[in-house]
This record gives sequence, structure tokens and C-alpha cells, in this order.
Amino acid sequence: METCDLIQCIDKGLDAYGSNAKQAVYLILTLRKGIPYEELTSNPAALDQSLQEVFDDSSAIVKRTIAREIKKVFGLKNISNSNDLAEVLDAAIKCISGISVSEHSGMYTV
Repeated sequence: METCDLIQCIDKGLDAYGSNAKQAVYLILTLRKGIPYEELTSNPAALDQSLQEVFDDSSAIVKRTIAREIKKVFGLKNISNSNDLAEVLDAAIKCISGISVSEHSGMYTV
């Protein structure tokens, strides 16, 4: 798995809410937060804030949708809080860098 796979998961998760909403999230990241599309995964907090700005109270649902897509593609089944986008992003990034999640404890191992 590579970073582009993770970005595609975020794209696919956002697709369910329409292209205008997806573009709004990416515009906020780029113009307000200074994070280009290619570096989308480098700042999960900024992604979270952008989702909150676009979707407001519904952002929790959007985050769950994205988290589910990431878990499905990256095979992340043993994350303690499966709805936490930041935790799922962190686990996926660790998978990309060669750190895996232990099947029994949810702990990260090299």
C-alpha cells in the first residue's frame, strides 16, 4: 500500500457526499490550511477541521464513511475505536511505512 491508496480512500469516502462537497474540503485544505492535495494525509487534524467546516454537525458521519473505506482497503480490522478517523489514518500511515497492527492487542509492531 502507498500514500496514493490512502488518498484514494479519502476520495472514495467523500464521493458519497457529492463532488461539490469534496471539492470544498480540498479547497479549504489548500487555500486556508496550505496543504496541497498530494499531502492530504500529512496533517490529519487539518483534514478533520476541513470536514467540520464543510459538513458541520454531519462531519461525524462523513468521517465514519472515510474511516470505513480506509479500514476496508488497508485491512485494518483490529483498531480499538473503528470510527475515529484520526486513529484509522494513523494506522494506515503506519501500514504504509511498514509498521503493522497486532491482531490481538491493537498495538503497533514493526
